Amino acid sequence: MNDADVAMSNAGESALQEVRAEIDRVDRQLVQEIAEREIWVRAAGKLKAMAPAVRDPDRVQQVVTRARQIAAELGADADVVERTYRSMIAAFIDLELGQQGFIEAPVIAALTVADAGEVLTLQRAAYASEAQIYGDPSLPALVQTLPDLIAELSNCSGHKAIRGPRLVGAVRSVADRDTLHIGRLTVAPDLQGIGLGTALLAAAEADAGPDVTSAALFTGHLSAGNLRLYQRQGYVEERREELKPGVTLVHLRKPLP
Repeated sequence: MNDADVAMSNAGESALQEVRAEIDRVDRQLVQEIAEREIWVRAAGKLKAMAPAVRDPDRVQQVVTRARQIAAELGADADVVERTYRSMIAAFIDLELGQQGFIEAPVIAALTVADAGEVLTLQRAAYASEAQIYGDPSLPALVQTLPDLIAELSNCSGHKAIRGPRLVGAVRSVADRDTLHIGRLTVAPDLQGIGLGTALLAAAEADAGPDVTSAALFTGHLSAGNLRLYQRQGYVEERREELKPGVTLVHLRKPLP
């Protein structure tokens, strides 16, 4: 290698080091911005009741679309920006799930006849507190037999919440002309209050056909938690019906879009 080649090589190495220094500077700025983004992601995570709200594919797509638009405005490669953002978003979703204790996040899926045994166990555990409220161990959900439940699941739609290998929530629904009748919304006692009931209710409503204009359900008049949940989700009391002394059913209805 002659002197000219050596000089060119040294110049090239010097230029490369300058370029790498600029990349390092930009990387520091990026990490600072990611650190700030993490602060806001953690704040948002505290406002989300459960894992589906964290994953929210519509929100992910909205963020990615906006990032691509910004890339186009700045003359950046939109595909590279999208791939970078999707990886970053996935990492932040894992962060939020871990923050909320949803590493094994509940998944909402279709309820089938094969789930009957687990559903029966779940509803007996969940309705034990209702039996105490009403002083009645013979509530229908507690005395329902497995054959009866299998027959019921064969003639209705339903959704279940699964966390790891465990079925932790369920709901059933039947469409009758323009009304979706929702029943037996059940959540495992140790997971109540984290949004599973809301998610199951939303899944049942979303599964209603195009001709269904409203959803109807009922609960006992002393079931304050159930009443609060339904009212928060837009259900309005229609009427009350005495089932037997000490137990009054509150019928509620909600218009569906």
